[in-house]
Amino acid sequence: MTDYHCALATWNPTNENVSHLFQRQAIPMAWDFAEANPLEGKLDFSVASRWIADSLDRVPAEHVLPANVFQYDARSDNPPIYERVAVSTDPPYYDNIGYADLSDFFYVWLRRTLREIDPQSFQTVLAPKSAELIASPYRHDGSANAAEAHFRQGFTAAFRSLRRVTDFKVPMTVYYAFKQSETVADDAGNGATASTGWEAMLDGLVKAGFAITGTWPVRTTKKARSVARNTNALASAIVIVCRARDPEAQSISRREFANILKHELPIAVRTLQHASIAPVDLAQAAIGPGMAVFSRYPQVLEADGAAMSVRQALIEINRVLDETLAEAEGDMDADTRFCVA
Repeated sequence: MTDYHCALATWNPTNENVSHLFQRQAIPMAWDFAEANPLEGKLDFSVASRWIADSLDRVPAEHVLPANVFQYDARSDNPPIYERVAVSTDPPYYDNIGYADLSDFFYVWLRRTLREIDPQSFQTVLAPKSAELIASPYRHDGSANAAEAHFRQGFTAAFRSLRRVTDFKVPMTVYYAFKQSETVADDAGNGATASTGWEAMLDGLVKAGFAITGTWPVRTTKKARSVARNTNALASAIVIVCRARDPEAQSISRREFANILKHELPIAVRTLQHASIAPVDLAQAAIGPGMAVFSRYPQVLEADGAAMSVRQALIEINRVLDETLAEAEGDMDADTRFCVA
C-alpha cells in the first residue's frame, strides 16, 4: 500500500495504470503523481492483503519441522545457534544499495501497526543504520577509505562467524551480483581490470578460511524490470559455493598460480558459454572458477615472498579471461571483441 499509494507513484501510460515507487532500489524524483483508490479497485486494501496471503498459501510448509528465527548481527561471536547449520546468504553489494536508508520508507508505517506485536524489531524510531555492512562514505565523515575498511572488516568478521556454525558436510552458498569494475595499475604499472566490490567481499571470504569450490550463475531477475529495459544490465546472480579450506593445503608461488589458472579457467569459461551464460554475465561468472584456484591455497606468494592480494588475483583472472576470449575470436582488438560480445 505504501509503495502504490504515495505521492511519488507515477502514471504508466503504456498500461494506463498506477506505477509503484520502488521499481529500483532508489527513490527517484517525481514531478507529478497518480492517485489510486485505497478503498475500492485493483489497488485497494483487500487486494494488497490478498497478494500477501497468496504468497503464504504457496509456501511449501507441510510436514516441515518447526523453525526458530533469530535477528542478530552476523558478526556476532556468540550467535544464538546451537548446532551446525546450512548457510545461504545474499550479502550487501559494497556501496551499491543503502537498504537501511530505503527501509525507513516502510519502517515508519510498519512500526505504527506492529510495534505492540513485535516490539524487538520495532524498538527504534528509525531503522538502525551505522552497523549496516555497506561502504557508504557519508556514514564515515565522508571518508571513502574508512567506509571501505568498515566493509572489509565487517565481511571478514561475518564470514568467520558463519564458518563457526556452518555444517562442514554442506557447502555454504553466497549470492553476489555486482557489475562494477575499474581500471587500476597492476604490478608492472599497466592498466588492468579489477572490482573493489568483488575484491572486498572475496577478501573476507578467503581470510575467514573458506575455499571456493564452484560457481553457478542463476537467473534471479525479471527481464522486464526497469533497469534492464534497453540496457546491458546484469541478468544473473553469481552463486559462489564454498567449503572450509583444507587445513593441510600448502602455499604456492605466483608462477604456479598463473599456470594452474591458465589450465583450469579456459575449461570453466567454455562450460559457462555452453550453459548459455549471457556475455554481460560472463566476466562476473568467471571470477568464481578463478578464485577457486586462488582460495584453495592458504597463500599465493609473490617473488619477494609477500602474499598476493585478492585484487592482484582478480587482475590475473581477468587477464587470463581476456586471453581465453581472444583465442576464440581470433585477431580482433579489444573494442571489436566487446562489440561481438
